[in-house]
Formats: sequence, structure tokens, C-alpha cells
Amino acid sequence: MALITSMRSTITGLVVVSLLALAGCSATSGAPPAQGGAPAGADAQGGAPAGGEGAVPGGEAASVAYVDSRYHYRIDSPGRMTANPDGTASFIGPSERLEVSVTSGARAADLNALARADAKSMAASLAGFHELSSPSTLTLGGYHTTKFSFSWNAGTSAVTGKAVQLTSVRYYVPKGDGTVAVITYGVVSNQFDPQGADDQASTFKWL
Repeated sequence: MALITSMRSTITGLVVVSLLALAGCSATSGAPPAQGGAPAGADAQGGAPAGGEGAVPGGEAASVAYVDSRYHYRIDSPGRMTANPDGTASFIGPSERLEVSVTSGARAADLNALARADAKSMAASLAGFHELSSPSTLTLGGYHTTKFSFSWNAGTSAVTGKAVQLTSVRYYVPKGDGTVAVITYGVVSNQFDPQGADDQASTFKWL
């Protein structure tokens, strides 16, 4: 009887040890993460940030790069720009707009004089034109730039039926060979941010 009892105890002990070992393996040896797995906060399919392809924190629209093959410059735009037959390139959105034209020759030699002439011309051609700041110089994106700001009535909104009041800044960016880019950025007046306008213009680069 003593021998049988001893054998039973030994078998019971072995079973308990085996069960404990299996439990330990299950707790510590889960399958490893897939190599190159998407980080936290990214879509598992392609690694795009949560919120959709091209999403920008805060819900802001991503800028769209535009490269002009005719005049050899690039700029980031709040929307897709279109090259126009007259040599300008422009984007017109519900609340923002951006236009770039290029001037060369004698008119491009004096940026302050060119800015003053443009302001005078716009005062006669734009509804509700009001000059907010006279031409001044600053450095943007490494270029010695001239700018002035103004407000004007851009017509009636097709969505609300109300007048669209824009605040715009016009920048003159020289190339150094008698050529200057004229960048006009505008946004509805209640959203206008002077630093934001400068940041937009500073993405311009001659190529």
C-alpha cells in the first residue's frame, strides 16, 4: 500500500508541474507583431494617419504644390492652381484665393513704384477697394520682397448670396534678372491672419 500511495503522489506531482509549465508558456509566448507593423495612430493598410489620406492635424486642408513650367517657379497653394492663357496661375476657392503673375522689363526694376502703380490701378478697378498698408519691404523665403495689403468686394457668394469681403496682400518677389513674381493672396476678411499670409507667400521659390 505504501508503494502504491508513493506512486500516486509522484504522478500527481508530475501532472501539476506539467500544467504549470503549460500555463506559463501561454502567458509569455504570444505571437510577435508583424514586421514593419503600422505605428499607433496609423491606418494598418498603408500607414496613413487616421482620418484619411492626406489628413492634416486640426482638420485643415493640405496645401497643394504648384510648379510653373513657363516661368520656372513653385509655390504651395490652398487648392489646386490652374495655369491660364495669359501666363498667370490662379486658385479661387470659397474663402481663399491665390494668383501669381510674372512681370519683366522696366516695370520690374523698381518694386515700390510697381506696387504703388498697382494700388492706384486697383483703386479704380476693384469694387470697395481700400488700401490697408502702403508698400513696405521685408525678407520672405530668402527674397527681399515688397508688399502691401488691401480689402475689396469680390462679388456675391454663390452659396450664401452675401457679399464676399476679402482682405488681400500683394507680394513682389524679384528674381534678379529684371523679372519679378507678383503674388496676390486673399481670404475672407473675418479669417485674415497677416502672419498666415506671409507664411503662404514664403513658400514661393524661383527654380
